[in-house]
Amino acid sequence: MATDKPRLRKVERMALQRGDEALIVLRDPTGLSEQVAFPQEASVILDALDGQRTVPQLRQSLAMRGIIDIPLADLEALVRDLESAGYLDDDAFRARWEAIHREFLANPVRRPRWAGLLYPDDPVALAAALAAALPDPSARLADTSDTLGVLLPHQPLPGTGAAPPEAAVHAAAGLGDEVLRGLPRARDIDLVVVLGTDYHPGLQPFVITDKRYATPRGELASDPALVRALDRRLPWIRREEIRHREALSLELAAAVLQHLYDGACPPVLPVLCGPGAIELDDGGPVEGFLATMEHVLEDRRVLWWVTAELGHEGPAYGRAPLTRERAAALVARDRACLAALADARPEQLERCCKGVPGLDPPSGTAALVTAARLFPVGYGADLVAYASGRPVGPDDGWVGLGGVRFTRPVDLGDDDDFRPASLRAS
Repeated sequence: MATDKPRLRKVERMALQRGDEALIVLRDPTGLSEQVAFPQEASVILDALDGQRTVPQLRQSLAMRGIIDIPLADLEALVRDLESAGYLDDDAFRARWEAIHREFLANPVRRPRWAGLLYPDDPVALAAALAAALPDPSARLADTSDTLGVLLPHQPLPGTGAAPPEAAVHAAAGLGDEVLRGLPRARDIDLVVVLGTDYHPGLQPFVITDKRYATPRGELASDPALVRALDRRLPWIRREEIRHREALSLELAAAVLQHLYDGACPPVLPVLCGPGAIELDDGGPVEGFLATMEHVLEDRRVLWWVTAELGHEGPAYGRAPLTRERAAALVARDRACLAALADARPEQLERCCKGVPGLDPPSGTAALVTAARLFPVGYGADLVAYASGRPVGPDDGWVGLGGVRFTRPVDLGDDDDFRPASLRAS
């Protein structure tokens, strides 16, 4: 075999019950390999793929320890399946990664990855679905708008291909309908900064791209000069640009922006916010990013678009079933986070996100905290709604969704008040 001592890559595993059949599903968090499923019994074999033994040695070890006695031919076939699917840490996967990476970097357009899965890939069908969820887009724009930005979840909209249309999906659509009102017209915006939640692993806290985000209805304009300016000041900011390939949160935001501005959306700066963006670091990359953004955006009229969600719990997210008490704690924590965000208190927001024992931080913590730090001191906020419901898909789960409309400061006062909250002088 091409892989003498097979080693399984670091991937996600999910249990799936399909009728009477118990399966284990492998999911690649980088999106470089498609999902594959194996019988539940294969889990012990996957655990043993540590790169220390050949396939015959692996079979012998499993049999001698009384774990499983599998014919060598069947074990070799399973390893070959993993290899061809890109789930082994081997030369075949590295060649796959290099080819995908090279193709992505060479293309000036970031192609849709989720069209046809979470929303229609047909332009007419997508237009109809968005019109049903967000009717009268032109009526949502105002000549004199004080809107600084919005917070919306990135759940698929009803009728956009997500099956079945669960409660959380309908809740997300309702939030969008309420939040997306009184937006500035395109002529009054120089740039849309989209702060998106990044669910994929990476080393850098933020990643930007100058690629045009494509939707089935067209492409959003980018601002290459702005990206170059950020790249000069922050040499790491595009080092993991491949993370944009799987950016669901930014892709769905692009489709909605295309709809709202009828194909004439101002240039967009897409920013992925990873887990490393949460902690402020004295003189480190997070602080450097905040200071650089303040500098390069100083004279621009920016619309901020934050795409993030709150609590994600239950088997759908690889966690234990939700009890009534735990659900109540999640709702209280989510509402506290939204209150801190609306009150322009980034430090309190960070504490709320991380400070509840036994609860994982909200999935969108990095984007939420980054927004609170980047917005000008004194910004206002209207907490439009909070909802919770089930995620898309067959597994039980719970997801918290918040909709917020941010407004510009009424009285900016002295020059220090123009600065982002994270950089305000004490």
